Amino acid sequence: MHPIRAVLFDLDGTLADTAGEIAFALERAFASLGLPPLPEAEVRELIGRGIASLVQRALERLGAAADPRLAVERFEAAYAETVGTTATLYPGVATSLERLAAAGLPLGVVTNKARAFSVRLLEQLGVAHRFAAVICGDDGWPKKPAADMMLAACAQLASEPAATLLVGDSANDVLAARAAGCPVWCVPYGYNEGRPAETLRADRLVAGIAEATDRVLG
Repeated sequence: MHPIRAVLFDLDGTLADTAGEIAFALERAFASLGLPPLPEAEVRELIGRGIASLVQRALERLGAAADPRLAVERFEAAYAETVGTTATLYPGVATSLERLAAAGLPLGVVTNKARAFSVRLLEQLGVAHRFAAVICGDDGWPKKPAADMMLAACAQLASEPAATLLVGDSANDVLAARAAGCPVWCVPYGYNEGRPAETLRADRLVAGIAEATDRVLG
């Protein structure tokens, strides 16, 4: 394995626990369409592929015949009012980002989440300033698990993919890193569509961002 010269992170389920506010926004959107809510536990299993996929699959779980485009619009309007309000960083994230930055490693975020929501969330959590690259699902590249977003982040950080670690929580993260030629470590607590982290076949499973930071810094 090449020495790690830069670190990329997935956002939802890796850096921050956002499922509660996403579920609340989805509940509000569905209520406006006369639909019942999905339990938060089920919403957690739908996070990671972007808003359109989240809403479409939620409608399918309900067996609802609502217009998906209208449902997405309602969700985006509701989420704009709730993003960053109840989300929290996972334990050790803030300190770990500070340690990595102090060691001179450029940091980035690669997320299928839309840019407006991603940037606001990072700002609300107080960590936006730590990232030299933030690549989002509506920036024009094919979403993860394609390699494009990963390669765009590497280019922005001026780091070779083989020396750029991705820390994520899902199969999409592992597949995207593999396609881009990046090493990938995964945390066990995220939103891997309800599947155990042990099934991800990441290069390493780490208990959290603090352990990942310890290993990166040697």
